Amino acid sequence: MIGHIKPETEISRHATRLASRKRKKVQALYVLSRRSLWEILLFLLLSIGVFSFREFDLFAAASEPVRQLLGYPPPAILINIALATYLFSAVTILLVRMANVTRPEQKWTQLGYRTVFYLFYSFSGTLSSHFIAVFSIGMLLYALEQGHLWLYTQKLVRREQELLSES
Repeated sequence: MIGHIKPETEISRHATRLASRKRKKVQALYVLSRRSLWEILLFLLLSIGVFSFREFDLFAAASEPVRQLLGYPPPAILINIALATYLFSAVTILLVRMANVTRPEQKWTQLGYRTVFYLFYSFSGTLSSHFIAVFSIGMLLYALEQGHLWLYTQKLVRREQELLSES
């Protein structure tokens, strides 16, 4: 016997398993991509709402007992430092994940981190002058996450094509 020849049914079962596995991976990527797009849409909607009230001073709107309880609002420079620190750490984590070609993680907490800066600036009374910075940083981070998702998807597609060509 020259080589081991697989029966036709075994070959078709193997092809069916490969196709099923590929469909599941592609479906998981679609789910991940859709969830990321929903998060971007929600960020945009929240930003539009915040933009409408960018002149609103949250601290001045609070009652006197609440203002005494909270104390003075933080100066904008401290919020700027916190925003820069968040940007630097988020970009660093994203770039490391992109370099290692790890599976993208989509967490709804990122939406909270990105939008809470609107609240901080509103509390300090400087939202109107810092709105564009918060919005731009949020969109930059979402763009990097989409780039990471695209790179990861391309790597998986290439790997699946190699597996299909080998079988």
